[in-house]
Amino acid sequence: MKARAVVLTIGILALLGIGGYVAYKSHWVRSWFMRDSENTAEVQKLSERKLKLPPVADASAGWPQWRGPLRDGRPAAGEFRTDWDKTPPKELWKHPVGGGFGSLAVVGGRLYVQDKQGSNERVLCLDAETGKQMWEYSYASAQAGNDGNLATGPRATPTVEGKMVYTVGGAGKLLALEAEETTVKVRWQKDLLQEFSAPMPQWGVACSPLILGDMLIVQPGGPNASVVAFDKNTGDVKWKTASNPPGYSSPVSANIEGIDTVFAFTGDALLAIRASDGKVTGSYDWKTDHNGNITTPLVVEEYIYISSAYGGGCALLRAEKSGDEVNLIEVRARRGRAFQNHHATSVFKDDYLFGIDGQTGGHGLKCIDFKTLQEKPGWDGREIGQGTIILAGDHLIIQTARGELCLVEANTAEFNLVAKIPKVLSGRNNWATPALTNGRLYMRDDEKVVCLDVR
Repeated sequence: MKARAVVLTIGILALLGIGGYVAYKSHWVRSWFMRDSENTAEVQKLSERKLKLPPVADASAGWPQWRGPLRDGRPAAGEFRTDWDKTPPKELWKHPVGGGFGSLAVVGGRLYVQDKQGSNERVLCLDAETGKQMWEYSYASAQAGNDGNLATGPRATPTVEGKMVYTVGGAGKLLALEAEETTVKVRWQKDLLQEFSAPMPQWGVACSPLILGDMLIVQPGGPNASVVAFDKNTGDVKWKTASNPPGYSSPVSANIEGIDTVFAFTGDALLAIRASDGKVTGSYDWKTDHNGNITTPLVVEEYIYISSAYGGGCALLRAEKSGDEVNLIEVRARRGRAFQNHHATSVFKDDYLFGIDGQTGGHGLKCIDFKTLQEKPGWDGREIGQGTIILAGDHLIIQTARGELCLVEANTAEFNLVAKIPKVLSGRNNWATPALTNGRLYMRDDEKVVCLDVR
């Protein structure tokens, strides 16, 4: 009897242990135990502020990189009409492309996009006015990630400066391409995973390169090389730092009281990195299932907003200069069941965020108070569903996962859908973010690039 009791006790303890581990690994269970947190002094300080983003350059800046000129989802000033309900945007041209989730760069009359054809990835350059192909660079590539169902092609967006085009492929090939009118050559290249002993992320390498001065910055996610800065001209490593695992985000930069700082959202944390030497001066833990930190940090003055699905939530931090370093101070955090961006980064306007909630069963466009991280009561954009978003003046342009194009007022008082145009895209793998410049809207799916006239 005594032996039976011992065996029964061990069995019960084992079941409890297994159950506890499963519960811990499940963000659905963990989310019920997560609590909101806030820093009272920081909340008071923020409540007295009126925040704003810097002005975007004139239309000549184009859309040269991921999320536009300032990496915040806003186009440069230029022509843009909003009467889409009466006069829908007119298709000017379309050009066939292969698979890929990466968005578009459009600058200097040229459009740059990445795709996959067979076992090769490609970088394409099109005439932005006509859609005519100017050149392509093709290279053999391994599978983009470990999930074959989603390994359709590159995830990142090209970054363009002058004649140089910098790209990251789905399996981690970094290219520095020197482009002429109709030809292109490789100036330098790197295999990020091999060179920095980085693991292949489950869903492929997704970071879009950031140019800061003479540096090109990416996030391989390797040991002592979570974030790496190269000389943009030669490819020489200027610094490498941290050992955080890779996520799917792209770095951004900001000057915090005279200190150029890179903010990198890795697989498990937000890092503040001193750009001059790569020193990590601030770190904020942010763990999610699958290292699923996908969105880009949104910097508004000295405040940084992050958000993730996969049991994540959202948080607001303040970057504070201390000597020659920049620290990260939590203002608010809402974990678990709070607003969660999945893969589309939100946009900021008038102390509010507009973004797509990525929670299962909660998909849709929402309006979020930037200072409180709370949803605006009564503001209901659920009919939008899943999609990607940019901010053009007083309007939101949204490319939905269903292949629709939507125009919505960026109005915090109420949700107002101006127009919904069906079947602009295929409705498959529509994860790219639109690009807007000079009155032309550019979109892509896994079949084509489309140019629409919104002048």
